[in-house]
Amino acid sequence: MKIEDLTGTAALLNGEHTFSRINPAVGVNFNPSEHLTAYAAYNEGMRAPTPIELACADPAAPCKLPNNFLADPELKKVVSRTAETGLRGRFAQEIRWSAAVYRTELSDDIQFISSGGAAVNVGFFQNVGKTRREGLELALSTKWNALAASARYSYVNATFESPFALNSPSNSTADANGTIQVRPGDRIPGIPQHSLKLRLQYDFGEKAALGANVIYSSSVFVRGDENNQDVNGRVPGYAVVNLDGRYSLAKGVEVFARVVNLCDKRYWNFGVLGQNFWTGPGRTFDGTNTVNEQFRGPGVPRGAWVGLRYQWL
Repeated sequence: MKIEDLTGTAALLNGEHTFSRINPAVGVNFNPSEHLTAYAAYNEGMRAPTPIELACADPAAPCKLPNNFLADPELKKVVSRTAETGLRGRFAQEIRWSAAVYRTELSDDIQFISSGGAAVNVGFFQNVGKTRREGLELALSTKWNALAASARYSYVNATFESPFALNSPSNSTADANGTIQVRPGDRIPGIPQHSLKLRLQYDFGEKAALGANVIYSSSVFVRGDENNQDVNGRVPGYAVVNLDGRYSLAKGVEVFARVVNLCDKRYWNFGVLGQNFWTGPGRTFDGTNTVNEQFRGPGVPRGAWVGLRYQWL
């Protein structure tokens, strides 16, 4: 990977980085019957730091993402080690199921470290040691004539596995310097532990179909609360209902429609800790009486689309 300054004014930005690794993988399948398959697999992988991560890795020269590139120390490559085992099969011709458990260990994982106080977008990337994602995935699908149904459940426990210090002055447990201590076992923000997807679809012959999805996601910790101890808690979980349909007008031509968040549920799927400066009368600006709060990213409101699709293959 080569980063080169083309302006002639920032020669220190120039750098050439090489990352290499042999990534082994092995797997085995066992079929005790035509209706059942058992499998196990182990594999390793590598992710090289991106140009923005490599060019924003100096604690002494934090940058504003995503557009400030500086000459910074080299980061280590991220190495993953994954073990997975599971079963899949069918109870009858139209009932299929699967179950799997897995664990992925990441070495030298990369984390964005805020260093700008209340400006959470100012900071640098840093290798923070080990992280882990382990979980369970279950799936079931069936079909009764024209009606099809499916369910998918996922449990993910995503945790930091190495201790490190993090600047988060808006966290209620931060010390006098605005630092929190992340411990092994603390949950990684932004990743829900539980998620569920349900779907029903009815086919009106080959010309039309109507479907509905229910999507559920459990609560998540916010960025800045990597130690999972901030008094504001988590962003709440949510469930939304979506509809979709299609109708064939001619060979290769169909009309489709989609409705997201049918019930117009108000929800949030991301959050970050920060300082609220709009605390004056009528929520006016007041830079002297800031309040540490959660800032949440809203989910998609109710929306509808209708379109025409043509396929010539």
